[in-house]
Amino acid sequence: MNARDILFKTSRFNLSKVGDHFINPCCFGEDLAAWLRQKLVERNIEAGQPYQEDWGWEFSVKHRSDFYFLGMGGTPDGASKTNKDVGEWRVCVEKRRSMWQRLRGRGRISADDSMLMLVEQILRSESDFEDVYRED
Repeated sequence: MNARDILFKTSRFNLSKVGDHFINPCCFGEDLAAWLRQKLVERNIEAGQPYQEDWGWEFSVKHRSDFYFLGMGGTPDGASKTNKDVGEWRVCVEKRRSMWQRLRGRGRISADDSMLMLVEQILRSESDFEDVYRED
């Protein structure tokens, strides 16, 4: 896979109420996907509508001439007895490549990829997001 992950902790998004429409009981991330999509749209980034996967939520993004999938899911940490939404979130930034790029070994996502850096900047700018880091 041609992707990089950004992890962070927060209690802002739902990690406790399984929706009737969830494919699996672990398909959290609908509200994070909607929020992140809106943040990108505000920055004039083309972003598709979020959709559910069997592990979380995902949406497509076009940034400059590159295309991406942003996938997200969360895991409650169970440490808080008062707030069951406390947990860790993962945002996977996957850069799509053409077959030609794959065959030639080009178009790989790099540590300084503009979409990766933008998503990380958005996450780091939120005061209630903690321990934002990349898992490279």
